[in-house]
Amino acid sequence: MSLAQDIDDTLRRPGGDPAVRCLALLHGAACAGRFDAVPALLARARAHGLPPTDPRVLETALQVVAYGGFPRAIELLSLLRDARAGAPAGALTETLACPQPEAQPEALARRGRVIWDAIYKHNADEVRTTLDELLPGFSRLVLEDAYGRLLARSGLTLAERELLAVAALGLMALPAPLGSHIRGALRNGSNLQAVMDILDSCRVLADPAALAVLSQAQDRLSRSVYRP
Repeated sequence: MSLAQDIDDTLRRPGGDPAVRCLALLHGAACAGRFDAVPALLARARAHGLPPTDPRVLETALQVVAYGGFPRAIELLSLLRDARAGAPAGALTETLACPQPEAQPEALARRGRVIWDAIYKHNADEVRTTLDELLPGFSRLVLEDAYGRLLARSGLTLAERELLAVAALGLMALPAPLGSHIRGALRNGSNLQAVMDILDSCRVLADPAALAVLSQAQDRLSRSVYRP
């Protein structure tokens, strides 16, 4: 069976939201470097009313910067550009017109802190301290750039952004941050079934290391180890 057929079967499974599945897999595929899966995912996204010009698709691609880095975000954005060849002029206007965070560092840090606290809740200060133990001032950089500039943008809800993060971290086989963002998803509007659905959907693109991490996360989720 081809990868395209496997993806199609995954997105057609009953239960869950196929559009969110598609966005999560697109985000996860780019972060994990699985660009071979992107054409099939873009085709299925269109079928679910998400063309390459859709604001949610473009926000999904931009969020890759926070989890997979600029090069992979650029690659996905390039594939989106190619996929929207022939689209009417001004097709991106809606996304570009969305209100976005101010550019001032202090404002970005404040916006970032709001998102950070919503994701980490009572562990927010502890996680910041851990980052600064790795490198002094690192938490400020993360708050301003990843959280203030990217995750605070409009276009996707925080619940959706956290499900995208779950897909990326699962496919990159990073269990510790995956656990943190599973909790973040549960704290911000997703239920256990929605998170489990994304983890299960990711298996279609997972290598052996990622499969092991996804299985562990699903087991922990089913035993309520991840508490909001």
